[in-house]
Amino acid sequence: MSDQHLGFGEPGNIGSVRAPAAVRLSAACWVASAVVAGMMPVILEVAGIDFGQSIPDWAVPYLVAFAVPLTALQVLVAQHLLHGARWARILLTVAAALSALGAPVDLTALILAGLLLTLAGATLMWLPAANRFFLLRRVPACPVPVSGADTPLHNTALKGELL
Repeated sequence: MSDQHLGFGEPGNIGSVRAPAAVRLSAACWVASAVVAGMMPVILEVAGIDFGQSIPDWAVPYLVAFAVPLTALQVLVAQHLLHGARWARILLTVAAALSALGAPVDLTALILAGLLLTLAGATLMWLPAANRFFLLRRVPACPVPVSGADTPLHNTALKGELL
């Protein structure tokens, strides 16, 4: 089985189908959002630069401990979005909803920019061109080998026995 059947290969391509501009732009918005809303506040807070949000000194280690892995996870999921992973689109949609609901009332320019990038990324990945792209991409959760149907594993699973 080739790497492209498993979702690997050049980002934004599925075999010969390239991700539409809406999906590529959505992934770019998600990565930019991760940098602007995820990493910039951490960097500014650790550097002691006031960016308009007051965070108690005791909370800074927790901010770093949560923001860095979540930012990395957002970038990783955005990469899967380029490969046509429908689960990535759903996960990012949930992240956008939580970001919008959890946004502070007094938005700073940095938080507002991150929120706008998040909402733009969420909107772009649900446009009609993106929907067609994700419909083309149907990868089974556990790919079954095409050849070798007579393997012991395949026969055991067909007989209904536990693996």
